[in-house]
This record gives sequence, structure tokens and C-alpha cells, in this order.
Amino acid sequence: MKPSLPNEVDREDTPDPPVVDYLDRLRDDLLERLRWDVFGSLNDIQVKDPGNALTPFMGASIASESLASPPFTKISVYIDVCEEKRNMDEQEEEDRYAAPEPLIIDKEDGSSISLHDFVSQVHSYLNVNKEEIMQCEDELYMNPVDLGDGVKAVEVVPDDDDRDWADGSGEDHEFSHFLRSGNIPEGSRVFFDRAMINQIDQEEYSIHVVLFVEGDNGETLDLFWERKNRP
Repeated sequence: MKPSLPNEVDREDTPDPPVVDYLDRLRDDLLERLRWDVFGSLNDIQVKDPGNALTPFMGASIASESLASPPFTKISVYIDVCEEKRNMDEQEEEDRYAAPEPLIIDKEDGSSISLHDFVSQVHSYLNVNKEEIMQCEDELYMNPVDLGDGVKAVEVVPDDDDRDWADGSGEDHEFSHFLRSGNIPEGSRVFFDRAMINQIDQEEYSIHVVLFVEGDNGETLDLFWERKNRP
């Protein structure tokens, strides 16, 4: 007697795997829990637990979780404020502001990029480019101006003839990409705000890291954390 063969699987009845929009892949639920002073010590980064208590990020259980779902094994990371500066520069290509080269996080062994991989490598990358970041942030930083009667407005970029040039001279003796300076008060801290994901092609993704400078647009740290804690 011939052995019986299993029935052939009808491929049309096999459900396709769920399609995940790339915008939903990044684990924002993990990133939103970080209190990350990007120019402080890596060991001082904190994470908010479900009870809203703050604990060290290094060694926390979420550090080993995947940055994305489905996971990434390779991503490019850009500094958003520097990319914004480049996009705003209307000079000819050879004269345009050149943003820092992106950070490439590549797990060559095929394992997933964890939250720890992302935070530790991006932290180092941001600190290497601290001066460049602060120049870009300083140019875009807005100070609230008191107009009286409790009314406040945000200052506007001055006219060309009144610009506070980056060298402090009041004149553009040498070409500078940074037209405004001296706006960020000394001692202001810079925190990780959010990450934005972009799909470059079917298998390649990039992340833009957005930072928050204390006091920008009149937003204090308390207001910043209040905004971050909103559902």
C-alpha cells in the first residue's frame, strides 16, 4: 500500500503577513519614556517607569528591547536641526551649508537594533557634533519678548542690515552660514525630544533626531516634560 500524502496546501488560503506602515515601526512608546540630556553623561540618562518614577536607563529592561517592530538591522541617523539648516540654505549647491555626515547603525550579525544600541551610539554621535548642533540651534532659537500687559511674542529674524552676525562684529567680513548667534542663554540644557522615521527605499530607513533646547520659544523644562507626558 502506498503511503498517503498530505493534502497540498492551498496557497490562496494562506493569509499574508500583516503589513506594517513604516511610520508605525519605530517604538515611540519606549522613546517617549526617556529623559535624555544629550550633552550630559550617558550614565545620567533616565527612563520613566509605568508608575512615572525615574530610574537609570543603563541596565533598565527596556534598554534591551528592539528600537522598532518589525526590527531594524541597519539605519541612518541624522541631526534634524542641521538638516533643517541645510534645507533653508538657498545658496548654490557648492556654497550650501553641509550638515554632519549621518551616523550608520549597522548590526552586521543580523540582530535587531536595540534601544540601547540607538541611545548609546546616538549619544556619542551628538556629542562629537555638539558645536555644530549648538550653532544651528542658536540660529533658530527664539526668545519670547514681553510686549506688556502680559502679552508675549517671539522675536523675528532681524533684517539683513541689523543681523547679529555669528562673529559678533555686526558685519559679514567673511561668509558665514550662521547668521544669528548669542540667542541661547548660557547653561541651557539640550534634551532628546523625538525621533522621526523616513523610508529611503524599500529596505532602507533613516531617523531624524529632534532636540529640545531649554527655553526655546519660551518653553521651560517643566512645560517640556508636561508636553512629553501627555497621552
